[in-house]
Amino acid sequence: MAHLVTVCVAAGAALLAPGVAGASGKSNSDAFDNLGPATRADWMKGVAGDTWLAAMSLPGTHDTLAIHGGSSVQTQQDFGDSAGTLTAQLERGIRAIDIRVRVTENKYFAVHHGSFYQNANFDDVLGRAKAFLDQHRSETIVMRLRAECPLSGGGLFDCKNDPETVDNARREAIFKDYVARYPDLFYSASVSGAGRTGVPRLSQARGKIVLGSFDGVDSDNYGLNTFNDHKEDHYDAPDVSRKWDYVKANIDKAVDDGKGEMFVTYTSASTAPLTVPYVYAGGYVTAGKYPTHIPGVNFKLMDYLNNGGGNGHLGVVLMDFPGWALVDDIIARNQANAVVDGHQAIWQVNADKTYVDTKYHRCMVRGPEFDGSKTGGLVTQRACQSSAPSSHQWGAEKPSYDGKGFYWLKASNGTCLTVPYNNGTPPGPGTQLFWWGCETRWSSGSQLWNVVPTSVEVGGVRKTAYKFINQWTGLCLSVDPATAGTSGGKVTQDTCPR
Repeated sequence: MAHLVTVCVAAGAALLAPGVAGASGKSNSDAFDNLGPATRADWMKGVAGDTWLAAMSLPGTHDTLAIHGGSSVQTQQDFGDSAGTLTAQLERGIRAIDIRVRVTENKYFAVHHGSFYQNANFDDVLGRAKAFLDQHRSETIVMRLRAECPLSGGGLFDCKNDPETVDNARREAIFKDYVARYPDLFYSASVSGAGRTGVPRLSQARGKIVLGSFDGVDSDNYGLNTFNDHKEDHYDAPDVSRKWDYVKANIDKAVDDGKGEMFVTYTSASTAPLTVPYVYAGGYVTAGKYPTHIPGVNFKLMDYLNNGGGNGHLGVVLMDFPGWALVDDIIARNQANAVVDGHQAIWQVNADKTYVDTKYHRCMVRGPEFDGSKTGGLVTQRACQSSAPSSHQWGAEKPSYDGKGFYWLKASNGTCLTVPYNNGTPPGPGTQLFWWGCETRWSSGSQLWNVVPTSVEVGGVRKTAYKFINQWTGLCLSVDPATAGTSGGKVTQDTCPR
């Protein structure tokens, strides 16, 4: 058993290490201005609740609701006004947002990009976010909030507060009123007004908005520690190539970070009217006899991630006009913290040598003999006992011959967990297993099991569990759902969970 645990923990580390994941994007349209279908509404469900938010890779949007004002102002695919665009982004996997607000009537926030009103108010943002989080309780939203209008001066394209005499204290008071009107929507420590707080675990933030920072108000009363400490925001980089260099450098710093601090990377830039946001994000086509597409930052980042770059925690990535494959690439970097729900075919292996399924929490048992010879019998399940009897105890051993990396699962009486021979035809799902004398022939795949570590979340705690896959049938050791509540119910083989 000690050997099994050592081997499986090592294998689990390899299994969960970030690799080249989500490499399905190939074209510029996979990275740019095409968020795809609404199929990523619950992706955080697969991330362990004990994961620090700073250890995650979060796809986000820069100037989240900037869909009006022309090419110099627009930064996002347009899914509709009144923050309809926000709902569409959240359903498609975006989990970090950048909201810019202007004071109106001395008591409300309107969403702006510079002087351009974006046909949405802060109530729209919070209402849409609440509706989404109420339906998808496993998710969280990290918000960067910015007071968009300068308090004095400003240029032609800057917005002006109403009244123009508003000050930072008033802007903070208005925000505090919004927080009060939406009780339990925000992660409370980030909006207490008592100063920046520590980064929460995902379990603390599920179903809530976490305020990363409230910028432009000249205070540190709100948000998270280190949120703005490791930030790439060269918004006026001279060209696409230089902006990509800045982005890659910050992404690589986030991957290498060992301090658990927040990293925020803006992939966006604009030197409008010379170069507008969609050109930085999506690239451009050269003029001349043979026009050539020059990739933008989005494609460069997708290509970098597809080809093994950024293998680790990326932090918050705020993008203009993101595409579905780029979003998938960023989500895939959370693989190191991936977990699955409890399942009848995923088992915990305990120190008392019991094997317990993670859905019904039943112990695998060496059941009744076939006959008086005691050479074999059924494998069943029962409620686990505080002191495990020998019939509840199992161990994994390498076979006495070359098992090609597979294991015997042996009962306490020395017999092996076995799939019925079935006249040489591999039996299908639902077949009850039995215990039988261990075979010493290399061809006895019915008694050989592949041991695959899998992280599960049980009672909010991440634990290492295992899938046991039969070498002959390719099916997994499982509790039979139909008899799961019955003492002496069946232990079978069934289709393996993903």
